[in-house]
Amino acid sequence: MPVLIGSYADHYSTFDDDGKPLGAPVHATAPSYVVVGPAGVRYAVGELDEGSVSAFTPDGELLNTLPTGGASPCHLALTDGFLLAANYGGGSVAVFALRPDGSLDRRTDLAQHVGGSVHPSRQEAAHAHQVTVRDHMVHVVDLGMDSLVHYRLTPAGELEHVRTTTVQPLGSGPRHLVFHPSGRVFVANELTSTVATYTSGFELLDVRPSVLVEPMGDNLPSELALSRDGRHLYVANRGNDTITTFAVEESGLLPVDEVSTGGTWPRHFAVLDGMLCVANQHSDTVTTLDLDPDSGVPHPARPFIEHPSPSVVVPLR
Repeated sequence: MPVLIGSYADHYSTFDDDGKPLGAPVHATAPSYVVVGPAGVRYAVGELDEGSVSAFTPDGELLNTLPTGGASPCHLALTDGFLLAANYGGGSVAVFALRPDGSLDRRTDLAQHVGGSVHPSRQEAAHAHQVTVRDHMVHVVDLGMDSLVHYRLTPAGELEHVRTTTVQPLGSGPRHLVFHPSGRVFVANELTSTVATYTSGFELLDVRPSVLVEPMGDNLPSELALSRDGRHLYVANRGNDTITTFAVEESGLLPVDEVSTGGTWPRHFAVLDGMLCVANQHSDTVTTLDLDPDSGVPHPARPFIEHPSPSVVVPLR
């Protein structure tokens, strides 16, 4: 499956199934997170102090760029003619209307988060880390506030605050979440190296370590994703430099195995057909791990491509 690789190296690139480049890299400013729209338009953050988001044609032509209204945008989501951006440094969420050709029309809203939590250096202020959309509800994971902030997205592209879920214990530092078909919600907590399970109403059910092997130092979970059939949850660990596999049972998450990604600092990964594709940011490598069809556990990693500072893997079909 072809993939697009975003990075901190001022370009993103696309590769075929064999890891061969599909055209030249596309210049962009700190495109650490990229999403692809229905017409193939690429949307890339500019993760700088003066944050921005840009739209590109499938061929890499820049359509336009708009400011996100906050520092260090790090995550994007698409829905119903709108693009949403999470500003990590700014602690805010921006909404953009899209034109028929996929270019950015205007910013329709900017929801500013206010507050922090108990960690002295990582939670001194709000830090929106992920924005997801589900059934016209927008869910923002804010690491700085120890919160999951829930909004309703109006037809005009405005965010109406519905409620805020405070994660427990304080200091967890939630980073990313994923929805299971059963309705349960899994959250990777970066600062406590844990994975939390919530009900569909965001009531806490369980918290488990994100690793099976005791870390030698700090371990900071990054991305988490479900297998295609929903039977397994995968969590990337920066520190142990591993992927942990959990079986999703009715009783909760059951730890199964933890394997090396074959690189350093796995910031992001994607579930492809029968494999995981992992962006190892600090080793400048993207690796693949075949998934056992029975156990769901990734096999030892093998090299896929070399890429400077890879930060996101986006499947292209």
